[in-house]
Amino acid sequence: MDKVSIIPKLVLTISIIFFGAPLYLTIINVFKTTDAISKNPLSFPINPTLENLKYVITSPNLKISSMYYNSLVITVFGTSLCILVSAMAGYYTSRTKNGMARFLYVFFILGLMVPYAIVYMPLVTIFKNFGLMGNFPALVLVFVSGSISFSVFMYHGFIGAIPIELEESAAIDGAGSFRIFWQIIFPLLKPCTATTAIFIGLSMWNDFLTPLLIGQKQTITVGIYTAIGPHAAEWGNVFAFVFYGTFPIVILYLLAQKQFVKGLTSGAVKG
Repeated sequence: MDKVSIIPKLVLTISIIFFGAPLYLTIINVFKTTDAISKNPLSFPINPTLENLKYVITSPNLKISSMYYNSLVITVFGTSLCILVSAMAGYYTSRTKNGMARFLYVFFILGLMVPYAIVYMPLVTIFKNFGLMGNFPALVLVFVSGSISFSVFMYHGFIGAIPIELEESAAIDGAGSFRIFWQIIFPLLKPCTATTAIFIGLSMWNDFLTPLLIGQKQTITVGIYTAIGPHAAEWGNVFAFVFYGTFPIVILYLLAQKQFVKGLTSGAVKG
């Protein structure tokens, strides 16, 4: 076996270990007590228990149902709005050949180069001055603004690979730009939409600092931080929170994996 064939397998093995280790730890530790986790977090549960999962659901202090609701509202509305805006923006920058379209595309691409962490302090100041702390619509707009650059990049490239003759034929039949986009182009963007929605949806669902600093509302990720406690970590509850936070993501990926892979491969082939 030559070195060229070993390197991809080595990279794949390291990636599986890196991404699989947290999932493995969550699955085996969610069924153990905090004492058992502290003694040996890598061992399989000898006496499996569902107490951690029950406690997180039934505890009036944790309010996981409210956290799920907050995370779901932010993710669904944020992802939907981002898809809506970026699909139209990607269509404009891809099909319009003028200076404004090129400027907007470069502007969106430059947004990918800005570390999101550096905007937290200005955002917190702005939100405090305008009384927007804890405001759901404002929080959703923050998530959309942080995800729109990547989304426009995805749609711009995908739309560029769609034959323009489809639009020209529709225009000859009397269809306007709005109708052409929504009835002809957008249905063809399903693979790209699925891939983009999964990426930005996961980003919004897993975000910790934004709802903690700006939203002032507990999401499922903030709940994990809450479960750690001020003095000693209740690791059983922490892993239960991680389990509940990860479960919807795994289900979503299993349901949409075909569209997800199709979107990635289509983008790779079509450029």
